[in-house]
Amino acid sequence: MDNTGVDEAVKAGKVSVLANIVLTIVKGVAGIAANSTALIADSLHSMIDILSSALVWIGIKIAEKPPDRDHPYGHFKAESLAELGVGTVIIATAILIIYDAVNELISGRFPEFEYYALAAALFSAIVNEGLARYKIDVGMRTKSTSLIAEGKHSRTDVVASLAVVLGFILIYLGYWWADAVVAIAISILIMQVGGEILKNAVDVLMDRVDVETTLRIVNYVESIRGIESVNFVGVRGTWRNKIVEVHFTVSPGIGLEEVEKITKRVEDLKKEIPDVRDVIPVVKFSKKINRVAIPVNEEGEFTGDLNAKYFEIVDLRNGIKRKVVNEYSNAERRKGYLIAEMLKNFGVDCIVLSKVGEGAKSHFKSVGINVKIVNAKRKIDVLKEIAKIRSQ
Repeated sequence: MDNTGVDEAVKAGKVSVLANIVLTIVKGVAGIAANSTALIADSLHSMIDILSSALVWIGIKIAEKPPDRDHPYGHFKAESLAELGVGTVIIATAILIIYDAVNELISGRFPEFEYYALAAALFSAIVNEGLARYKIDVGMRTKSTSLIAEGKHSRTDVVASLAVVLGFILIYLGYWWADAVVAIAISILIMQVGGEILKNAVDVLMDRVDVETTLRIVNYVESIRGIESVNFVGVRGTWRNKIVEVHFTVSPGIGLEEVEKITKRVEDLKKEIPDVRDVIPVVKFSKKINRVAIPVNEEGEFTGDLNAKYFEIVDLRNGIKRKVVNEYSNAERRKGYLIAEMLKNFGVDCIVLSKVGEGAKSHFKSVGINVKIVNAKRKIDVLKEIAKIRSQ
């Protein structure tokens, strides 16, 4: 995020704080006067929004600090910590609303219908909708996940305030319990949104694999002449700040000068994917293949695809063969990824197939398993191909 983006995001945070101060006062006074648990809870919700906005502002400011000795990768995860705080506050608020609403139902107390309370709830809905659109728009333009989370939070505030309006209408019609029921319904909605925000924050903090970005990186690096295979791709960071680590193997016989050129092209990944801030290339030199996986059926015959019930793993150094069950032969999703991880655990560095999709091929290469495509139909012909692989 450039300085203009930071200033715009910070401004959005300040606007949110000021608006929520007004809403807290208006709804709080009206809720106390009308004895409405739902409106008081909505006022408390706005007050906690002030804290959430402050957390977002602090997170954005810290995230923009440059790397230092104690934080060599930078401070970009501070924004996710702020997002984590926002999600936690949302869920805590929902629990508090439920507690108050249940007490209201048990005690049998109910609010009085007042037009000023109805007007306060409508005013809150209108203001929060404006805030939600404003913060989400700024968040999308500046790629601030915490600001987008705040915008979604404001959108739940709209629904909450409209629910309070509905509750007052039902109270006017004689349904005294409507205030508490509406309050509980509001809290359930709020908890769902809080859970989504927490999940997004935890995914970033735990460096969850971004499959789409990883495939883009693998495809780009594989297209560079002189690279034999991609062995590992690690992506960490937020939506707008990613640090990529790429381990790749160069073809045999390539000199150091050419390796430097290849490394420079790998670092140019930053130009291909604008959200990538830094690239850490790790070069490996080609070595002989030692352990091969062959897909086979129950009779031990070559099948050539990933739907095979078994894999025969052949150690080319000593000729030892081992037949293992393909645990993911019937997997409907991410089959290539799951099988690649399984074979990696068996120390396989090459798989022989007659056909494979590009997505699965990329998964194998990303964990350091070469894919050898053969036209052979009989196992004896496959073994001949393996002999050729070993002699390379």
